[in-house]
Amino acid sequence: MGVGVRSHDLSKHRRHQDAREAAGASQLAAAYLYGDVLESVVERVPAPDLAAAARVSREWLRAVRAALRRRPRRLPWLVVHVQGRGGRRCAAAYDPCAGAWLAVPAPRRHATPSHVRLVRGARGDRVCALSLAGLAVAGDPLGAAACVAMGAPRVWRVDPVLAAVGDRVVALGGACRLALAEGEDDAVVEVHEGGGWAPCEPMPGALRDSASATWLAAAATDQRVYLVERATGWASWFDPAKRLWGPTRRLGPDPAVTAWGVAPGRAGADERLVLFGAKRADKEAECTAVIQAWEVDGDTLEPIPSASSDAMPPELLERLFPRDDDEEDPDDIDPEPLSIGVCGNATGGYVYNAAEPSHGAVLYELREGGKAAPAVGRWEWVPCAPAVQAEPLGRAILACSPVGLDELALAVGARGPQ
Repeated sequence: MGVGVRSHDLSKHRRHQDAREAAGASQLAAAYLYGDVLESVVERVPAPDLAAAARVSREWLRAVRAALRRRPRRLPWLVVHVQGRGGRRCAAAYDPCAGAWLAVPAPRRHATPSHVRLVRGARGDRVCALSLAGLAVAGDPLGAAACVAMGAPRVWRVDPVLAAVGDRVVALGGACRLALAEGEDDAVVEVHEGGGWAPCEPMPGALRDSASATWLAAAATDQRVYLVERATGWASWFDPAKRLWGPTRRLGPDPAVTAWGVAPGRAGADERLVLFGAKRADKEAECTAVIQAWEVDGDTLEPIPSASSDAMPPELLERLFPRDDDEEDPDDIDPEPLSIGVCGNATGGYVYNAAEPSHGAVLYELREGGKAAPAVGRWEWVPCAPAVQAEPLGRAILACSPVGLDELALAVGARGPQ
């Protein structure tokens, strides 16, 4: 009995000693690192540690803010939310500046049975829980903050496209046909504004046969939500403030493309999109697939005449769509259709294999200025998140968002000591 007490006291003493040593190290660093030297050091600190450094002292907080103003970290983060067996959820976030994954604490559970979905937004994607009781949207990109709750759409939806455009939330298509009243369309559109949902004109005819998130790629800006049919390339846009649909057009820079994805383009006087197309490569080629990117005018949905296409490097394509060495005679086998996913903003984003997210992703960075040049200035490989590898049978949702110091501090604080 006495030995157990002494062992407990010794362990408690060591914890207090470690805490005092850590506090002393922070005070020592704060005493010897200041001014230009401190700012120079802070510029090289990874983002998760940057959030902790900002809490050391007021001078360190000023140094962190000065470093971020001088060298802004413009690229968005890749956030992966995984739903495992038994409803277990986990998440991870990729810092493109540090090139590393950050483990995120388990998101808050919704009170009612629901299916986790994604809300596309110009200011960052958010996961949400949609149920008959309502729609709960995560308060931050990492899912660590409390959810923003709102009522459920008037029409029950099983696979809708959800987008945040300004201060409005838009639900497009995905309605449950069994729950529709007479005369209602499964391509119905609703806008949440002023505390309630208002019905709008349904999707254009070219998109109605594919009116669900499974078949439609979506991108949101501050004014519109853009929809592209993943297999055919039919596209249109919707302005929730004016309750107006734009032109419907079949995007066809390359008729051989069989899978499409879309993301916001470079910021400027006119709104632009970046269109990604995937197709099977020639049998003699080293890669199994080819992915190209084009800039598209946001108003007309036509390719920008002065902008040329940009192709993903072959060495990245080989990792995204690896060749199956077990195929003995490729001529006798119909290859599986390609499927790509894209998430991004006006500075860059990520392209991934939608059928196999465990293969990893490819970061793309958009050029600043020089609109006559190709839109994509850099491609870079992103390894698979450990959270996805730990749940091989789970459902992975990939999102993209800027992550600030406040969100990082909340996530790191909730994660607890390592």
